[in-house]
Amino acid sequence: MSETRIELVQLANGDIALRHSDNPDQPLVTINISDQVQDLMPMDRLDIAQSMVEAGIERYRDIQIERVEQQELAVASGMLH
Repeated sequence: MSETRIELVQLANGDIALRHSDNPDQPLVTINISDQVQDLMPMDRLDIAQSMVEAGIERYRDIQIERVEQQELAVASGMLH
């Protein structure tokens, strides 16, 4: 099985994109930071975007764990969906 690599990059238009390194034309997520906010943190854009992506991944993981726990409780209590 081949390893999939993702990368966080700044695009030519200033947006930040999370994409597969072998498919740069199809971003998984694009973050557009307004000019007003960019003026406040011109050097920190990639760090901010990385934190946003990490928070999103962590929240997704938490949701998946909650769903598994709910299913386990339903099975243990005899409820089936």
